[in-house]
Amino acid sequence: NPERTNHPLDPARRRQHIIHAHPGHFSMKIPGHFSVQLNNGVLLWATTIYALRKGGLEERIAALGLFISSYLTWIVIRPFATRYSNLEIPVVSVDATLAVILLWLALRSDKFWPLWLVAMQILATLAHFAPWVPHIIPWGYGSAVAIWGYPMLIVLFVIIRRASHDQHLG
Repeated sequence: NPERTNHPLDPARRRQHIIHAHPGHFSMKIPGHFSVQLNNGVLLWATTIYALRKGGLEERIAALGLFISSYLTWIVIRPFATRYSNLEIPVVSVDATLAVILLWLALRSDKFWPLWLVAMQILATLAHFAPWVPHIIPWGYGSAVAIWGYPMLIVLFVIIRRASHDQHLG
């Protein structure tokens, strides 16, 4: 049906409009419908700098782990044309290493928040099983892996803010 292939929500058309520009940046445009831009590059840098300036040792370790893993992922990921079309073994390695670091941090911490980060990172790591789901498109796999970075950075930023605020109060 020619009308279906020209429809802006057709999955084949959606895949052509996915752009990965730089670490922490994901953009998807669906012509004639809507544009979504998600940019955690600013959030990544802001959270890391904030952690280094205001956070304690645990917050700094978590922020640096997230920061370094984000850029390592960019270094090891496949070229755009084949990205997320199969299991991204180098990216799985980066994600699993970050999960182990965050688990170590959670086990040695007397705080609860590292458990949230390790749980989200484990979900991101498990999302690498997506290529074995029938009919999964590369965009779905890539999104399932990448989406967890946003709540992780937000949780870490809020934790640092609350800890900094609590220090000022008491």
